[in-house]
Amino acid sequence: MIDLLASEAEQQIIDSVAGFLAEKFPVTRLRPGSDGERRMEAGLSAEHWRDIASLGWFGLGIPEEQGGAGDTVIAEMLVAREIGRCAVSPSIAATIAAGHLAALAGSELLAGLMAGEHRVAGAIRLHAASDEFHLIDARGADYILVVDGMQARLYDAAAFADVRRVISLDDAVILERAHLAAGARPTVQDAGSNIGRRVSLYNSAQLLGVAEAALKLAVEYAGVREQFGQAIGSFQSIKHRCADMAVAAEAAFAQVFFAGVSQASGQPDAAYQIAAAKVTSAGAALANARSGIQIHGGTGFTAECDAHVFLKRAHLLGQLGGERHWIRETLLTQALDDRVSLS
Repeated sequence: MIDLLASEAEQQIIDSVAGFLAEKFPVTRLRPGSDGERRMEAGLSAEHWRDIASLGWFGLGIPEEQGGAGDTVIAEMLVAREIGRCAVSPSIAATIAAGHLAALAGSELLAGLMAGEHRVAGAIRLHAASDEFHLIDARGADYILVVDGMQARLYDAAAFADVRRVISLDDAVILERAHLAAGARPTVQDAGSNIGRRVSLYNSAQLLGVAEAALKLAVEYAGVREQFGQAIGSFQSIKHRCADMAVAAEAAFAQVFFAGVSQASGQPDAAYQIAAAKVTSAGAALANARSGIQIHGGTGFTAECDAHVFLKRAHLLGQLGGERHWIRETLLTQALDDRVSLS
């Protein structure tokens, strides 16, 4: 039997990351001020980036012989989960993944990435035949991480031309569109699936954090909002919706961390479990974010309410990773194998 509960060391990681993010990046930072403007700029400041690097997040899973802490992918997923809870920039997870890419290639970039001297942003290719990408929080980034299928490539930010800002559904991030220059060569790359799997696990963990945060916010509101002289949480329809949210979050937690354990221990079905984790966590995040808005009623649709933040972030994270085709192929292949074994 696999124990998915956090160990003492893992709980220390959770407490440390959650405490830092609660102080520096509460979700309430994304509410507009009295003048209608956001109180904190999208993206991460240089000061915040240095603080995060000093906490050791970027070297958490890097082998000790390469200067890291030598922890497993599970520890990194715990960080990603808390990032999702607070809707913090996905560039943190992109930089963690880039560190593993540099470590795998024996690149001299590794030390700078772990020290926070280099910042990495993620990119989403618009469509398969396009050289145009969406860059996520790439302001100030030195490198751009691109994952196509499960192949990871790290490009110098200067390889992307015609960079222009565009409107983002998730306005807590800076979204830009750019072209990858013809003939641009990656600084480092992984033709296998190791980094791509890590990126998928990080995204799934962030989506899990979104699902759990949306649940917590909805339950808290249902306990204090009164209608007809009693808390709305006492109404059967609200109880059932909250229960469904709790089940979705718990199912996502089990699948996401089971996938992480499978990857960390080199299980033969790790690819299938990772693909299932992305599907499960994305579904839970979207469902819980939508239900959270409904439970908040009319106020859930306003900028002053935090509920909408999680719906926007769920949509964004569902697009990251570049593994859509890989997920479909992996799940369908497993289903076909199961059918053949039963026949």
